[in-house]
Amino acid sequence: MKLLKLLFIFTLAVVTTFLLMSLVGTQLVIADITSFGIEVSLADRVSASLHDIFGLLPILLALVSVAQAVAFSLASRCIRWFAGSQTFWYSFAGLCSMPAALLLIKYFMGITIFAAARSSLGMFLVSLCGLAGGWVFAQLMQKRKV
Repeated sequence: MKLLKLLFIFTLAVVTTFLLMSLVGTQLVIADITSFGIEVSLADRVSASLHDIFGLLPILLALVSVAQAVAFSLASRCIRWFAGSQTFWYSFAGLCSMPAALLLIKYFMGITIFAAARSSLGMFLVSLCGLAGGWVFAQLMQKRKV
């Protein structure tokens, strides 16, 4: 039963990160479009966001899952080895997870697979998305006593 609770908590953290990353990515692209003087309505923003959530689902969700599984595993060891707050370690792990994964892919494959992360602002926002997922993971772990 503990494993099922852990998987459920992990899934919520991953979905949080995924949804935020997808929304950030969409809005950064739309911001680029509007910088050319093109108007984008709220309806178009919502439609594009939903389209990207479903379009990015298989690849980005897999990437976030692997990155955060590694990061949260390392964070759990840091909690045992160095003590400190669960909230700090899991949030920090989430913060580092996505930039680390994207930079490793860029290093080994020569491409940035998530367009929003090509700029400094985009990478910063992607990091904050991971931070949010790590924070969700930490909060739910404390409440569930997993």
